[in-house]
Amino acid sequence: MNKMPRSEGPGGFGDWVYGVSKLVVRAVVCGVFRMEVTGSEHEPAQGPYLAVSNHWSALDPPVLGAALRRKVHFMAKQELFEIPLLRSWMRCIGTFPVRRGEPDRHAIRTALQVLERGGVVGMFPEGTRNPRGYLLPAEPGAAFLALKARVPILPVAILGTLEILPKGAWVPRPGKIRVRIGPPFRVDDLAGAPDRLQRASDRIMGAIAELMGVAPPAHGVRRAGRPAP
Repeated sequence: MNKMPRSEGPGGFGDWVYGVSKLVVRAVVCGVFRMEVTGSEHEPAQGPYLAVSNHWSALDPPVLGAALRRKVHFMAKQELFEIPLLRSWMRCIGTFPVRRGEPDRHAIRTALQVLERGGVVGMFPEGTRNPRGYLLPAEPGAAFLALKARVPILPVAILGTLEILPKGAWVPRPGKIRVRIGPPFRVDDLAGAPDRLQRASDRIMGAIAELMGVAPPAHGVRRAGRPAP
């Protein structure tokens, strides 16, 4: 069973580790990869929300966490929690495991509890890294959480990480990271619709695609073009 992430309250050891980790990541992505963040004014200063972004590189979770002001609780694939030191660090900063390829009730329950406590959950709706550099249709998890918890959704576009650290690479390449944060939106109006998960997923991917400057992925279509620079 998944353990609950650390509380967001001040003074906890997990919050201290998260803060130090964030400072280190920001120093790297800003100093080495010249990370540029636009739209920070859109991030809610308080209250729960779901942060959603495209996912092309292993750099995306730390970049998203560094770009947002609030503490972000991420889901990470179960396999990463089999590495002892990495598992301890991830649990300490509030990351929790999810089994991919199947509905994981424990992970969903944990995410809902974070949101109920007023926290932030970060998700990559595509469900996996896409090494080809275009948007995939969303898996239903993010839409389900947003509909179930009735929280705002903060769309984020991450550009540059695919070129810096593509899937399979171990050594980062020189490059610039751009993070674009859009205005939050809700999908509460879809709660009673029979196709609510699909429509909410389409709305989520549409918001991300708009920030990236590409067309959103159509149902079952795996290509949405390259992002605008």
